[in-house]
Amino acid sequence: MLTFLKKNIRAIFFPLLLVFMETAFHIYYFGRIDGFCLLSALSALCAGFLISALTGFGNTVVNRVIAWVFTIVITVFFGLQMVYGHIFTKFISLNSVVENAGDATEFWKQALKGIWECVPGLILVLVIPITALAISLKKQFICNGVKELKERLSYQGINLGLAVVFYVLLLIVLPAYGKEDFSAYDLYHNDFMLDLGIERLGMITGTGKDIHRFFFGEKEELEIKDTKNLTDIRIIENNPTPTDIPQIFEEVIPSPTQEPEVTPTENDGAKENDGATRIPTPTPTPKPTPTPIDTSPNVLDIDFAALAETESNTEIKALHQYMADVEPTKKNAYTGLFKGYNLIYLVCEGFSPWAVDENITPTLYKLTHEGFVFTNFYTPVWYTSTSDGEYVALQGLIPYNSNSFKRSKRNSLPMCFGWQFLKEGYTSRAYHAHTATYYGRNETHPNLGYEFKAKNAGLQITDVWPESDLEMIQNSLPEYINDEHFHVYYMTVSGHMEYTFSGNTQATRNRDYVKDLPYSSNAKAYIACNIELDKALEYLISELEKAGIADKTVISFSADHYPYGLEKQYIDEIAGHEVETEFELYKNYGVIWSSAMKKSVVIDKPCSSLDLVPTLSNLFGLEYDSRLLMGTDILSDSPALVIMADKSFITDYCMYNVKNGKVTMLKDVELPDGYIKAVNEIVKNKFNISKSILINNYYSYLMDYIPNVVTERPSYTKSD
Repeated sequence: MLTFLKKNIRAIFFPLLLVFMETAFHIYYFGRIDGFCLLSALSALCAGFLISALTGFGNTVVNRVIAWVFTIVITVFFGLQMVYGHIFTKFISLNSVVENAGDATEFWKQALKGIWECVPGLILVLVIPITALAISLKKQFICNGVKELKERLSYQGINLGLAVVFYVLLLIVLPAYGKEDFSAYDLYHNDFMLDLGIERLGMITGTGKDIHRFFFGEKEELEIKDTKNLTDIRIIENNPTPTDIPQIFEEVIPSPTQEPEVTPTENDGAKENDGATRIPTPTPTPKPTPTPIDTSPNVLDIDFAALAETESNTEIKALHQYMADVEPTKKNAYTGLFKGYNLIYLVCEGFSPWAVDENITPTLYKLTHEGFVFTNFYTPVWYTSTSDGEYVALQGLIPYNSNSFKRSKRNSLPMCFGWQFLKEGYTSRAYHAHTATYYGRNETHPNLGYEFKAKNAGLQITDVWPESDLEMIQNSLPEYINDEHFHVYYMTVSGHMEYTFSGNTQATRNRDYVKDLPYSSNAKAYIACNIELDKALEYLISELEKAGIADKTVISFSADHYPYGLEKQYIDEIAGHEVETEFELYKNYGVIWSSAMKKSVVIDKPCSSLDLVPTLSNLFGLEYDSRLLMGTDILSDSPALVIMADKSFITDYCMYNVKNGKVTMLKDVELPDGYIKAVNEIVKNKFNISKSILINNYYSYLMDYIPNVVTERPSYTKSD
């Protein structure tokens, strides 16, 4: 019996071990057994027989070393993905492991908390496999050396052959799951995405694809889907464009409904014979002729078609052709509305609707319910969470894989606000209350045109975790408030996880404000740390008012991502209902506010943080080309398109979930044939174009065609 076990376990130990790990991971993390478990099992069998072969060529010692190395590496990686996914709701790519390993050490407390919360899963994918290996080695069931070369080659040849058989079987089975967009087949052969890939293909295949991408990149040729532009598949009327500027400044600019002014006549002031002053006859001032609204395209004078004809680089040529064909957004009644205003732009760490309370965070409530009010605004979680949230909000592009911001640090970025406002004669600065080197901001932010300061790098901030947004604004505001025109960018930090009164200094500082709220401790801690952001914005507005420039300053912000460090049960608790996880979880506030606005403008159009760069560029009357950005001006008549990180989307008419193919209608209309397919292709195009713009430094090819471009960043430190 023992001899039988030794011979058979030796052959199937690693295949069965990996099948167990894949299945256990899928059930624990995704909470279900489904048809994708078969695909992960096939890849596990392939990898398992390959490991069996590799642990049988040498002597017993060599075989055991190889077995330990493979098992430890694989199990630890399964465990890493489980913990990372639990904390960040995303899987980590190899590129991110290499790039951000040093940064991650700053958050070891959150990592320990995540490990503790994943103990049951870690037992399944880490402890049990290593224990099984140790027992099998001790009983000499596996990894024993074979003296006879012929027997060794024959035995390992069978294992290699079985590995090939299961790999081929995987390829044969894939089409049975469908070939449509985002199917397992499509993910494997065409359009791999790490999160969806691991869910549908398994950890081993998903990681293998990620490793291949890390070392060899993806196919060089830019793939642009052949489809109609989204504007060609509108099924209702265009989004309405106002015919005149709304009276949002009515307390500053007289309303047309006011009493007409009195126009003096020639006898005004003359006296009658009796000495009485004659009352002048009022003549109504004629109403001014309305100025026609300029609805020309928001573009620069760049002939992309001509550039494509003369370009020899195939990738750049394809980009030129895409830009020539894509429909730009149009100027509208809001174009240049804030021309000459200052802009203070923020990306707020972990901000969400659950941080906003009319009484507890009144300034946040004010800013999110006045000015431009976007009722259907979303902030997806991308691959490198905060850094990608900044990338989207500052560059108007979709991140590629991970660490897109770091990859862009030497690229030309003329469409970014730092350079754009320098061109307008503004000062341009950026601040962060945490360390300058985290995510490489000391390199990325100066490349946006900013003079950048952070903790211990030009900005004095108390060394606590997380740092205070109020202190950041208090210590930075004197540097720019007296400038004639300024643009300032802030990346906040007070709202960073973890959301406990023991792990978040700002939550502890503001604990008394939330003590009477009817929530659990974690929910209260989340709101409490965002009170620091509320205080910071309150102070900022107060100082702007004291300086007499509040009504010439715009404050705009969005989140980097929703607070994924706040467990779902606490989000549901604050929301007062169970929050839907594909779309509602990412619904947020986008803020564009100025005290000069006496009336709010409510926009129901679906939009996202990707749309802020073009929207603000239009509002400030900046020279920009809407074709070069992946979002659109929210205030234009361009159709709505909210793109999620997994390529799900929201349009004017529906929501589409790529994970289950579910279409949720938003309007009582019938979608035309091919609508979902066409929008899917447009979404894929935007991902591919964003990737190509980044890796090819595409804007550098256009610098000669951008008027008054600024490439030299001034320093203000000496004069300050």
